[in-house]
Amino acid sequence: MTYYGSATLCVDDLPLISTQTTSAALIIGQRVARRLTTPRGALDLIGDDPNFGFDVRQFINAKLSPAQRAGAESQVTNEVLKDDQIESADVAMDIADNGNVSLVIKFQAASGPFTLTLNVSQMSAALAFDFTS
Repeated sequence: MTYYGSATLCVDDLPLISTQTTSAALIIGQRVARRLTTPRGALDLIGDDPNFGFDVRQFINAKLSPAQRAGAESQVTNEVLKDDQIESADVAMDIADNGNVSLVIKFQAASGPFTLTLNVSQMSAALAFDFTS
């Protein structure tokens, strides 16, 4: 089994940081959540990777055709696969009547398969993990 060590347990709120030893899937999932809620180029402002991020909040309240939705899912997949510990990813996107975006991402990582559901609204991003995939 690949050891991923310990990491900072934090997705979007630095004052709520909790350092703990955690699972590889949780570490990977949190990295993906940060990646998908960070505008591209935002890290360049602090001298970090200018190509990091793809902010899915741009799709809140969007009216996408099936082709546009497939294109958005492809863009999300491409961003997720930039994580070198993810071997494959399958993304399904839904935009609810209230405009909120829901992404269901099925991963295959060296640590095994898992599913991440990322629900994004104008006010928050919430994660749900399924490690039984």
